[in-house]
Amino acid sequence: MKSFALGILFISIGAMSAEMPPMDKVSHYIEYSDDLNFENLQTAIDRQIVHFNLVNLNEPVKIGKRNLTRAHLKKSLEAFSKLANEAKACSLVNSTDECLKEFSDKVNDQFEAYKPRPLNWERGFQTKQTLFTAYYSPDFEGSTVQTDVYKNPIYAMPKSASLKTLTSDEINYQGKLKGKNLELFYVKESLYDIWLLQVQGGGRVRVIGEDGVEKKYYLSYAGSNNKKFQMLFKYMRDQGMLTGGNTGVPPQRKYFVENPTDQRAILNSCPSFVFFKVTEDEPLGVKNIPLTEKRSIATDYRRVKEYGLINFIQAKKPVVRGANRHMEDFSRFFLNQDTGGAIKGNARVDLYFGFGAEAEMSAYSIHHLGDQYYLILK
Repeated sequence: MKSFALGILFISIGAMSAEMPPMDKVSHYIEYSDDLNFENLQTAIDRQIVHFNLVNLNEPVKIGKRNLTRAHLKKSLEAFSKLANEAKACSLVNSTDECLKEFSDKVNDQFEAYKPRPLNWERGFQTKQTLFTAYYSPDFEGSTVQTDVYKNPIYAMPKSASLKTLTSDEINYQGKLKGKNLELFYVKESLYDIWLLQVQGGGRVRVIGEDGVEKKYYLSYAGSNNKKFQMLFKYMRDQGMLTGGNTGVPPQRKYFVENPTDQRAILNSCPSFVFFKVTEDEPLGVKNIPLTEKRSIATDYRRVKEYGLINFIQAKKPVVRGANRHMEDFSRFFLNQDTGGAIKGNARVDLYFGFGAEAEMSAYSIHHLGDQYYLILK
């Protein structure tokens, strides 16, 4: 994992002024394309516009040297949505290359592109690029009743101040939340997997009802105990549990499962604990906007204080063909709709890949530089 609770807000975003990090306007032609043929993009845009309709659109926003208002950001989304839908319709009757060329020409003509300026300590400072990682929402098999199979609870946020500040060990092993009517679900996955859920900040639970019908519930971040967070691999590495420099999630999980007597000490190395709530939509990002699979991104809340901007991203993603996996270039449009405490920098982005094995693989594979552009209607 690259960061802690990537979808989590640690402060009140609503209290911030609408500011953006320093950016440089791009003067050259950009060849725009979308590896998903705009699939799911309209969903992300619609969710963002719902939010814009509920807030003050006269709020000032500065992009590069332009002084704008939030109303212009909404207008940018609406104009971009029109061009993307035209390109999708075009591709039904014409060649994809022809439609993308026309789309790219229109976007270059109607929009300005801005690249975030990396700080001198950021990895992309020399190349003026953005550092990309990825995150996802874990899937669980669960029950509303505790059994020998479904035994590990996922907890809601306590109302009591004393219960809110319990450590992970007090919750996981001392049972200090047991019987407080805070168990949302009991899942068959391990406490390590629940810790990963806390890292990601949201997930999904599949429950089979008494009638045999499966129902899916989304989990979104509700709060934390505000205790110190530490990645488990650091403790495991220092204790010689992980060797050969291989500290990724698969070897962590393997060791955890195969060494039950070490599990408590491993989890206790991270006193932090995250609570959840059940939501009807996908896990929530900032302003309670549902994240959209493969279309939402998380940025640094200390520097990016306005959300819902169109992002064009050129990066790399893992691709599996048969028994082989490799990294492949891709281009895609995203919206910045999330944030996270460990995402630090002007040019630092986490790509949300949603649910499933592909999303999990992406979250553990992506860690490289690429190009990021914010698009604003002229």
